[in-house]
This record gives sequence, C-alpha cells and structure tokens, in this order.
Amino acid sequence: MTGLMPIGVFARATRLSVRVLRNYDRLGLLVPAWVDPDTGYRRYSVDQFVRAGQIRRLRELEVPLPEIAEILSAATPEQARDVIERHRERVAARAARLDEIAGRLGAVLAEPGRVPGWLHVYERWRDAQPTARTLVRAPLSGLAEALAPGFARLFAGLAEQGIAPTGPTGTRYLGDDLDAAELEVEVFAPVARQPRPTAAIAPGELPGCLLAATVHEGGYDDIEAAYRSLGRWIAEQDRVLAGPAEERYLVPPTPGVPTTALRTEIAWPVRPPAGPSRPTDEETE
Repeated sequence: MTGLMPIGVFARATRLSVRVLRNYDRLGLLVPAWVDPDTGYRRYSVDQFVRAGQIRRLRELEVPLPEIAEILSAATPEQARDVIERHRERVAARAARLDEIAGRLGAVLAEPGRVPGWLHVYERWRDAQPTARTLVRAPLSGLAEALAPGFARLFAGLAEQGIAPTGPTGTRYLGDDLDAAELEVEVFAPVARQPRPTAAIAPGELPGCLLAATVHEGGYDDIEAAYRSLGRWIAEQDRVLAGPAEERYLVPPTPGVPTTALRTEIAWPVRPPAGPSRPTDEETE
C-alpha cells in the first residue's frame, strides 16, 4: 500500500528496532496503521512518527512502559506531570544523572503535537568506491564514544601506509537490531588505492548503487529528522531498502568547527519498486 511503510522502514526511520515495535504493538503503545489480514505484515504511517519519537525518547530517559502509556493517554497535562514526578523521585536516588534526566523529561512533552520538519530528499547514483575500513562494536548507548577512537584508528592506519582519504569519511550501520548487546558499525574513508590489511584497518568497498539521501545540518542530537524524512520519502515513493544505512560526514566535528556548521549526509541504498509482486519477508518485517 503506497503511502504506508513496512515495519523495517519504519524501524529505521524512528530508530526503534523491529522487535521493539512488535512489542509496542502487543502492548497497545504503538499500533500499526494497517495489518494485512492474510500475512499479518504491519504497515505504519508518517503520522505515527511523533508518537514513536515520544516513546523512544521517554524510554531513553528510563521511563517504564506502563508509565509511558499513562503519559500518552493522560487526559490533562497535570496527569502527565504527575506520572513524570513519580519518575523524578526514582531518578533522584541516582544523583549523578539527576540533572540530565530531570531536565530533559519536561522537554520531551513540551510540544507533544509538533510535527517534525521534513528535509529535502534526493536520489543519487554512486559508483563502486574503494575504501579503507575498520569496525567498531558498541551498544547504542555508547556508540558516540566508540566512534571517535574508531576514526582515530582509521586515520592512524592510513597515515602509516601513506594513504590520504579522497573524500568525506563515514559510517555504515551493518545491523538493524538497535537492541543488540553490541552494534557493528563500519568506519570508512574513500581512498584511491586500498590499504594492505593490518590490525588497525582493512581494505573495503562501497558498492555501486542508487542512494536515497538527505543532508542534516548541525549537531547529532536531532539527527532523527533526517532519518524520518528518508522514511517518509521511501513510503511516498514506494522504494525498497537495498543495504545498510550510511552516514557521510561532509563537515565533521573537528576543533574550531562550531556545531551549527556540521553537515552530515544520511543515505539509504534503495531499488525501484518491484511492481505488483508481493514483497519478501526481509523487505517487510
């Protein structure tokens, strides 16, 4: 159904795993817009991005699922605040995190009906590109901290072999299960010649493919807007994902560069619609 996206696309666009979305459906927190009565395949609408974002952010702040249900179904702002206050009291016992969690709780619900701004999405063809690569493994909560030493290892390995990147560096998210104990992320740099394998780096290749992409401006706290814009575009254009999500750091965070100047291209490999044939389980679920 054009305009509705399969659970796999919705999971990537909202940064929620497929397993978590199925659980939220079971609990009634985030019910699909439509379920195929014959196959049971779930389909989600663009309008559900706001609710999904609220749930994901409240979970990041360690609000239990039953209390999230109370907040989202609260008849008045006071009822929602009462639930949040109960959570504040628990968080207060963990003094090291009190200010961060308590300060962000109110911001989550500041504009509950706000629709995220859509970024411009474009398609571009990428020819196969040799790369130098290294792998980073870390839980989602610690991924940002793990990427910095991953890039340091990559640049050190390139310098050792006298190889310079020929374009912006980036990352590829090799797995879609955001709830896995560890995520596997490829850190790469395009190169004119591939490096010899060492303990630090290995030769790689970006495959030639069609990409759906958008550019996120600024820091990474609100990078969700880019992923949501891609999810919406995929639903509207009836595209099918064909590979792992990629981030290319056009203006990376370096000393002296303000956060507002950062530029990141978010891209998903896609292929045109396959026609009237039924999508595979991998493409949907």
